[in-house]
Amino acid sequence: MATNKEDKFINVFETNIGIILKIAAAYTDIAQDREDLINDIALELWKSFDRFQNKSKISTWLYRVALNTAMNYNRKRERNNIFIQHSSDALNRAKIIEPDNSPHDYDSLYQHINKLNEINKAIILLYLEEKSHREIAEITGISETNVATKIGRIKAQIKNSITPKAH
Repeated sequence: MATNKEDKFINVFETNIGIILKIAAAYTDIAQDREDLINDIALELWKSFDRFQNKSKISTWLYRVALNTAMNYNRKRERNNIFIQHSSDALNRAKIIEPDNSPHDYDSLYQHINKLNEINKAIILLYLEEKSHREIAEITGISETNVATKIGRIKAQIKNSITPKAH
């Protein structure tokens, strides 16, 4: 028989499964690894569920735990081939590439995002999920000002690396 804690946890987990799936997809492109990461995230969420104190949104706590778990998962496995999958609409909204660009340009963009360090990857993932600077700051533990600065730099870095240079 499920306890009240278990019921609450299952409800939170099922309500936010989309977040977990997106983070897992962002940090690994191999189906088996993605399943392992989702299981690791679920375990870490369960282990820290009692420590959630309602000082922030449950989704902020969940993002923080899931992102930290994903980063640790990748460090542990020393994966270098990480592929972030996002809809072209989100990428267009981010104004990193133009809406009329070819699929090759999106592939190039994903390759450049994969080269980012863990914190920048987390920031751009949250940005593409349309999280506010404040939410990104809460999740990553850096200041709002630093988030804004990093987003600008990450976008410029990616734009410059995928835009052909004039000779």
